[in-house]
Amino acid sequence: MKLKKYPLLVILGPTSTGKTDLALSLAKRFDGEIISCDSRQVYINLDLGTGKLPSQQKTLKKGKGFWEIDGVKVWLYDVVSAKLQYSVADYIKDAHKVLKDLRERGKLPIIVGGTGLYLKGLVEGLSNIDIPIDKELRKSLEKLSKEELQKKLINLSLKKWNQMNNSDRQNPRRLVRAIELILLSPRVEKQINSKSFLQQNYHTFKVGLTASKEMLYKRVDDSVVKRIKQGMVKETKELNLKGLTFQRMRQLGLEYGVLADYLEDKIKTQDQLIKTMQAKIHDFIRRQLTWFKKGKDIYWFDISDKGYDKKIENTVFKWYDSHINDTKD
Repeated sequence: MKLKKYPLLVILGPTSTGKTDLALSLAKRFDGEIISCDSRQVYINLDLGTGKLPSQQKTLKKGKGFWEIDGVKVWLYDVVSAKLQYSVADYIKDAHKVLKDLRERGKLPIIVGGTGLYLKGLVEGLSNIDIPIDKELRKSLEKLSKEELQKKLINLSLKKWNQMNNSDRQNPRRLVRAIELILLSPRVEKQINSKSFLQQNYHTFKVGLTASKEMLYKRVDDSVVKRIKQGMVKETKELNLKGLTFQRMRQLGLEYGVLADYLEDKIKTQDQLIKTMQAKIHDFIRRQLTWFKKGKDIYWFDISDKGYDKKIENTVFKWYDSHINDTKD
């Protein structure tokens, strides 16, 4: 019997909702493997700062491009050096390879993540992902301040500027890429949209995890303190000694940007470090919530509801069972 379309489960939502723990449980239940959809977990040795470690102690083995947690493989961890740039196009290309492998082995792929752009690019497609990076252009743009980048983009395309949300307008990396796309697009003869691959080959089911901002903030605050105790500062010092510059840490953002300031003595105390990091991640959660509200066909579950995990398991079972029955020849 041959499936017309392969099942694909997506677990999405803001940070600290327990997406990976849920995915590990579902992977065991449905014979699946996980594909991380996170723009920073792809980097080698960025572990505590990107929250790769599960919330509870589990058996852990590391392989090339994946971790194995409690016997479940989590793909697209530790793919590339943190010194290198890794784009959404790189991610989609690597994710497609993993999907092909899982398909051949009969495993249910479970995509887990909070990086909205990567998730949109993989599942829905982005028309500009195949426009290549111009290293010389990017090098010159990265020398500009955020304000200079904003002014340059407005001058190049007021339409593009108006299309960006406030978060993107304040993000130098997004500003650089927007300028790059405008300047390079006339030289690109063809743009390949990735959405046809997943639309033609997969039946996607999206599960969203959410909670009140207050609950998410509390979980983040506890996580920051826990990761500091586990050695996040030490991890970052070692990365710096191995050649990861403070400038690059700031490009990586969030925890590593704050830690760069701390190690350069711009943040004076550990208490200030913790509070600054917590505030940064609170802001990130607000941006994630705004992004995911735009998503379609998402089955949302509030993690504060009693028995939400069992409700999710039952919902996924109904979808999976129905899919298997409906798509057999």
